[in-house]
Amino acid sequence: MICSKLWLATQISIHQNKIIRVQLKYKLKMSSIIFVVLGMLWLSNNESIAQERPDYITEKTANFSLIIKGLANANGEVRIAMFNSKDSYTKEPVYAVVLPVDSTVVDWNVDELPFGEYAIAVYHDKNANGKLDTNLLGIPKERYGFSNNARGRFGPASWTDSHFYFDADLNSHTIQIK
Repeated sequence: MICSKLWLATQISIHQNKIIRVQLKYKLKMSSIIFVVLGMLWLSNNESIAQERPDYITEKTANFSLIIKGLANANGEVRIAMFNSKDSYTKEPVYAVVLPVDSTVVDWNVDELPFGEYAIAVYHDKNANGKLDTNLLGIPKERYGFSNNARGRFGPASWTDSHFYFDADLNSHTIQIK
């Protein structure tokens, strides 16, 4: 058996409900490694296997603009997370951006964003420490907001309240942080 000794171990480090490192370890027999490498070379050189997108299927995109209002001052930075599904909401953003603050209104633009459903979470990191500061009860001390200006009770706004559909008719979104 060529691939009889395949071992896979996955270690996920979690810190404050965020995955910060995924480490994969593989142990294979030398014959297995050679077999896998040869197979990959064959697949990469075989043009009949490669699938191209037909001309009639095109992913529609447009430029998107986010306007963030309500910043208390022009200090620190704004942290933006954009999600494209309910399953990835608050876990795996498709965009995670940190912008310096130079006024009480911040603009963020994405070129050629694919049409679809999105939700956005933002906060004003006034002291630029990389986290949303909270008091002893866990209530945020820094201003934050979600798309559709949704607010959550005892946590982030829900996907249902904060998601929106981006298409040619909607090319900008405004969030008022509080």
